[in-house]
Amino acid sequence: MIPLLARQSIDRKVSDHLSVIVGNYEYYYACGLLNRRLSLGLPSDIKPQDLFEKMQDLLKDITIEAPTGDDVTDEDYLKYLVKRYEPDDRYDDQMKELFTFDG
Repeated sequence: MIPLLARQSIDRKVSDHLSVIVGNYEYYYACGLLNRRLSLGLPSDIKPQDLFEKMQDLLKDITIEAPTGDDVTDEDYLKYLVKRYEPDDRYDDQMKELFTFDG
């Protein structure tokens, strides 16, 4: 996987408010964005199931319906995307890299 593709994909989905997360690479990048924006302090080597549980707990008040309207922020849409995705057990160093990417 080329990390740039996952980053560009999520950045575009969030800015356009459409589509879904389609894999663990995108999921890790999206969760890393939320980790930094919300100062969650999650470790970079968190495994998929643990990350999923933390994110689901954090986003438990987010409805599963797509947020719409002019008042929807990119952060709201990012939360929506993360809430809907359930990762599989695959994990590698590129996911850690995507989770910590801050560029």
